[in-house]
Amino acid sequence: MCTMPGSVRRCYPVSLGVSPVLCPSVTQKTFPAKLKSRGAKTRKSRAEEQKPENPANSREIKGRTAMFTTNEVLPEDLIIQILLWLPVVSLLRFKCVCKSWCALINGQNFINKHLLHNQTTSNKNRNAGFLLIQRQKSSNDHVFSKLQYESLEILSTQAVPSPYFGIPKHIQINIVSSINGLVCLNLNAGNTDIVLWNPATNETKVLPKSGISYPQGRTLTRDVGFGFDFKTNDYKVVKLLEIFDPDSEYCINDINYFYAAEVYCLSTGSWRTVSTSAPGYFMDSGCYRTYTKGMFSWSASIRDDLDFFPGILSFDMSNEVFLTTTLPDGDLEDPNGTWRIFFVLKELVSLVTFGKDRERLENCFYIWSLLEYGVKESWIKLFTIGPLMGIEKPLGFWKNESLFLRNNEGQLLLYDPSAQKITNLQVDGRPMQMITYVESLISLKRGNDLEEQGNS
Repeated sequence: MCTMPGSVRRCYPVSLGVSPVLCPSVTQKTFPAKLKSRGAKTRKSRAEEQKPENPANSREIKGRTAMFTTNEVLPEDLIIQILLWLPVVSLLRFKCVCKSWCALINGQNFINKHLLHNQTTSNKNRNAGFLLIQRQKSSNDHVFSKLQYESLEILSTQAVPSPYFGIPKHIQINIVSSINGLVCLNLNAGNTDIVLWNPATNETKVLPKSGISYPQGRTLTRDVGFGFDFKTNDYKVVKLLEIFDPDSEYCINDINYFYAAEVYCLSTGSWRTVSTSAPGYFMDSGCYRTYTKGMFSWSASIRDDLDFFPGILSFDMSNEVFLTTTLPDGDLEDPNGTWRIFFVLKELVSLVTFGKDRERLENCFYIWSLLEYGVKESWIKLFTIGPLMGIEKPLGFWKNESLFLRNNEGQLLLYDPSAQKITNLQVDGRPMQMITYVESLISLKRGNDLEEQGNS
């Protein structure tokens, strides 16, 4: 609550559960002995005002009454440092304290500082977590759950963002990636809406249709990627397109195709074509994808002369160029077929391969990491997990190279390779996707605000 006695503005966030301090943009000479309701007047005689207060009661709080002395005025920079430690849900509530706090928390400079504070090495595990999407067995509805990084406990469960309310239950929501608290979602239903979402603030943005025409014929969106351009401090969505072209050099089943890409920039709010051409490729079944350090990668079959080879197709978000990397030799092909899934392990693109045969009782998982994009020889084999029984697929890595798994019953498991132990995390649902996630205050309304971000 803020009051305006005379020319002095005071701010009392007592009801929000914080210490009574001034708004950071104002100063104050004296504090009242008690908090009064808006418009109330103090009816104390001069003698009563001069009467010293009992020091024992100077910090007593009864209900909404607080007693404090003038030495509790905090400087603005200290208030900011305190606020940086708070979670987003508290900061959203504290915007109601007074106008100056609202302006501070909405400011791009504070938003950037809060994000950097959450991403520092000492705070990363405390503030990071996992975002899990699955269908509830009871209702068959999609729900998102947030898991705390250290304890792996479910902190909250919420419904899908509003643009996806009422979608048919047979359509799957895909998590494209998460960067700086923003999550990109799309549907496995062709040319459907792409949604950017901040789960912490529950702000959503449905991306507009591109409106770019291709006279060569029909256009099919093969997949999308989401990443951050470190050069321009901008968030980008890249869309991979497959377009019919009767004059293309690529001929597949007597149908000619060529490949293109479009990029959406959050700062401009519009789509444009990528100047460099996309290489020939086939997206692998499942469209497995990952993002790390400005590079978005898809599992794909890469064209080389007259044949296709298994590999990854990567897009550099800053330079807007494509890179292709074929997969390493060995431990990759299973007689009954092989699944290839990509994750991030220690900030490197990592490959997990395993057999497709779900009837098999046991399965081995082979883990590789890529040291340099575009160089096949830079793949290094890290370790092998298994054989394990009843495992359907891996979902991602945790600390100490522990691996999240989903078993044949749709339950979430954690495998510790050092102890060779499997823990059931008591979460179930199919299908299930999992990504790392750090909450933030970043808004989808105003883009990147280049000047303020550059000065932060």
